[in-house]
Amino acid sequence: MAVLQELAADQIAELIEMAGQRSIPMLITVRANNTWVNLHSRALGTRGSHLLLAMPPTEEDVPPHEFVPAERIGVSFKLKHHKHIFAVTVVGQERITFDDGAEWPVLAVVMPTRMQRLQRRAYIRADVPPNRIVRASLWLGGCDCEPAGASPEHPVHFGTVKNISAGGLQLETDSASACDLEAGDLVGMRLVFGTSGETVYADAQFRHREPSGGKTLMGFQFLGLTETPDGRVVLQVISAKVAEFQKAGARNDSFREN
Repeated sequence: MAVLQELAADQIAELIEMAGQRSIPMLITVRANNTWVNLHSRALGTRGSHLLLAMPPTEEDVPPHEFVPAERIGVSFKLKHHKHIFAVTVVGQERITFDDGAEWPVLAVVMPTRMQRLQRRAYIRADVPPNRIVRASLWLGGCDCEPAGASPEHPVHFGTVKNISAGGLQLETDSASACDLEAGDLVGMRLVFGTSGETVYADAQFRHREPSGGKTLMGFQFLGLTETPDGRVVLQVISAKVAEFQKAGARNDSFREN
């Protein structure tokens, strides 16, 4: 079964109506200053051909974003134990009157015509089996900033992936320069799976590190995989590898028990 399921028009309409009735939280994803920014909102209902979303509040450590007409944004929400994702076009700001008579600006977007449902299994984390190898190289600034070659000014760090999911990965490295990364740094990442050399690229955010027997374990969160067509292709590849590693791990466990 595909990790991303395309929903029919009647399903989309039902989900949007339900989200508005329940004021379901929505996560808006925008591209700003060469990185991905997540802004919190919620569904407020529909007006004609527009979906109305609460204007995202100002959040600590997140720069304010000025929405402009015709801008494309990513939106996701969780409902019925699934995550739903879609991309829409910004119309602009409108005003909505609440029951207490107060008027507030809201973000109006064009009603989505396409929506995908992300399978929960995509975020199950799998260890890379002992007989498999996944290599990673990474650099500051996202995929678009990949240097033509490593240099002191533009270092490229290398490591071996220990576990992975559609949400992120943990890699092991002995690169001393990788310890210069700070939590929250945006990196571009190149993943090479096994001897086949299957390769994918992804933006990621550095989350944490911990020592491990003379080496360093580093955790990264993938960014923007559901927001672009190329990202969704990467998501499918990573999820297929996760499923493959899970099956291999189950076989190894069964062999050891026998």
